[in-house]
Amino acid sequence: MPILIWLSITIWSVQSQANEIKDAEQQRQLAEQLLKTLKSDVQLDTKKLDIIKSELSRLNTESANLTLAVAKSERLVRELRSTQKQTMEEIQVVSTQASTAIDYYRHELVAYYVTGKTFKPNSQSDSKLSDYLPFLLDARKRSVSDIKATAADLKNLLIEQEQNLEKMQRVSMDLESKRNALSRRTRDQKQLLASVTRTLKTKKQREDALNSDLEFLDQRIRTLKLKSKGAALESLKGKMRWPVDGRVLRRFGQNRQDGFGDWQGLVIGATNNSEVRAVQAGKVAYAGYLLGYGLVVVIAHDDDHATIYGHNQSLKVETGQSVLARQVIAIIGNTGSLDVAALYFGVTRNGKAVNPSSWLN
Repeated sequence: MPILIWLSITIWSVQSQANEIKDAEQQRQLAEQLLKTLKSDVQLDTKKLDIIKSELSRLNTESANLTLAVAKSERLVRELRSTQKQTMEEIQVVSTQASTAIDYYRHELVAYYVTGKTFKPNSQSDSKLSDYLPFLLDARKRSVSDIKATAADLKNLLIEQEQNLEKMQRVSMDLESKRNALSRRTRDQKQLLASVTRTLKTKKQREDALNSDLEFLDQRIRTLKLKSKGAALESLKGKMRWPVDGRVLRRFGQNRQDGFGDWQGLVIGATNNSEVRAVQAGKVAYAGYLLGYGLVVVIAHDDDHATIYGHNQSLKVETGQSVLARQVIAIIGNTGSLDVAALYFGVTRNGKAVNPSSWLN
């Protein structure tokens, strides 16, 4: 029965420690998966950011070119309007000239027929003027026709200028519309850039936090493994140092004669208040009182071995504590079922008691 109790305690301690390590490793695995996903997201967002920046650069260049085109178009419109104004003024001048010339020559002709004289001084004699009158009238008609032709050409030019002006105004309006649309696209891209930048910053902060968590978990796993790590007992078989100086009072397999069955270990008599030392490094699976064995210490070692130290007067270690080889763990006494100062020393492998005598040198 006591051996079963020790076995349960040892298994519980080892399993508890193993569960802690397993939980920490599972947390680390989860953190690694989250970090992997997050790093992938960060890479995608970084690429997205580069694409947005490239698009913004292109939009800025296009916007600058459109601004130049709009400015050029507006300048051309102003020039066309100025030219159109000049043409209209020229038309007005030519029209006035034509009207004035027609009135002048009409009045001159009427005056000649009424008075027999022209408006021009020093003109030829009336007899000769009549000979030249047809030629004079013809020349003056041609002059008026030339003026009218010039006016017609100017009007045609004005119509062409108006057409060009309307065309250029449509071009300007189209360029301005494109620039406004480009401005809206640029604004949208800037908003998207700000949003992706904020998201990327948040993800990088989470990435840093996960890296810190991983460092913490790594340290925790190392610490837990270090705490749980004992030393193999099998390698000490036949050369193990005694846990206390003394002589064997009871051997493995002898009847206890106290109602607790046979001895599952050795009873080593020793001087009262002698120090009890751990035979090998390990982790304290149990430290406390156990019926029939008094104050007892159970140390779990590697390779599924455990050592038991019973009937102590006082204990120097606690459950869960890691101990070194030859570390003092208790003081000899006679608690439990003994009436003399002695140490119960037992060894178990996979929870089953084995004879300690084959281990001690």
